[in-house]
Amino acid sequence: MKRTAIAAAAALALGLGALTAQAQQAGGNACQFPTTPPPPSGDAGTFATYAWQMFIALNWTPQVGDRGVPDCTKPLGGSTSGTVWQTYKTVDEIFLPNAQNPGPWNSSLTPTLFKQTAKASTAVMKSTMGTVMQPVGGWLIDQAGNPTYYEIAANRVSYDYIVANGFYNANTVNAARNIAFPEGATEIKASWRILTAQDDMSRYLTLAATVETFDANGKPNGTKAATLGLVGLHIIVKAKGYPQWIWSTFEQVDNVTPAPNGKASYSDPNAKPSDVNQSPCQVGVLPCTPKPGKTFQTPDPLTRVTAIPSAVAAVNQQIQAQYGSTFVKYYELVGTQHPADPGDPGNPLGTPTPNLLANVTMESYLQPTSSCMACHSTAVSGPSRYKSDFSFLFIHAQAPKSGH
Repeated sequence: MKRTAIAAAAALALGLGALTAQAQQAGGNACQFPTTPPPPSGDAGTFATYAWQMFIALNWTPQVGDRGVPDCTKPLGGSTSGTVWQTYKTVDEIFLPNAQNPGPWNSSLTPTLFKQTAKASTAVMKSTMGTVMQPVGGWLIDQAGNPTYYEIAANRVSYDYIVANGFYNANTVNAARNIAFPEGATEIKASWRILTAQDDMSRYLTLAATVETFDANGKPNGTKAATLGLVGLHIIVKAKGYPQWIWSTFEQVDNVTPAPNGKASYSDPNAKPSDVNQSPCQVGVLPCTPKPGKTFQTPDPLTRVTAIPSAVAAVNQQIQAQYGSTFVKYYELVGTQHPADPGDPGNPLGTPTPNLLANVTMESYLQPTSSCMACHSTAVSGPSRYKSDFSFLFIHAQAPKSGH
């Protein structure tokens, strides 16, 4: 048993070494999104390596004029060049007003107005049950008093499937009976915070953006320019042999652990225990309405409820050490959830493994019960209540105006 463990650790180290050696120079395979996932019996370390392969490929420098494709003649991407996943189609590009056809995949990139301050919209919350409704949709204010912003995007496989089936039209979605994304479909969910003069921007993937601003009650009141830092990234892929998808989530390392300046982005050691990991919203009120004594500028202190598994932490440490000259050094994999029994017809969820997985910036208030697969298994294609293949994308679809 000990020899097997040592051999596995050595193989893992060799694999990671090859991955990072390729990734820190132009070319190599590290720029390509992995197409072969681990077997369902794979351990946490094996799935962690797979997740990091996806993270590296998605954060490669993109080709100009060919969205979603890496430029393997260049090194890892970053704040200046952009990244592959940042050229994916956002929900605002896919689901247009009046159910317009969103057009060809390789349309010009358009600046994003960051306005979504809850991971789930009111429509999503109303489509889920019980305690998932309010905590998921609550906003998250960092320790600087600024909101966390969210975006959702999809790769070309997902986009082509949506367009080919007319699923950008809410009426078509509502009439659908068998939504099933093809193998290779990928969704990205990202969370960003506004960086201030107290933040070390070299510790983040950054983005110059326009963000919506809000009054004390969370009502929009304008826009402003801001530099955003990536604090969370969900990577969701319908990999070969995994009809329930594979779910990986990354965070910036200073989210709940103090940075060198002594402060964490979301945790507060002096916060009252009764305030930690608690939604700022009044229970059962949609959209989110602040609890008495709270405003849209009141920080929402967080802690991590479930520790990062030791096998995952070991992979993180190796990657971070080997990427010392890039922003990757300041990100960590929280974990990867996959079905251990993906082909069991009597077990639609496929036995989520591990049972729980949460990103503190996206499942902030439901960490003790958060399961990506269990939550997304409730996704439906509208009033018909037919399942929508673990995807909440279609909540954003709009119907044509009457007369069109």
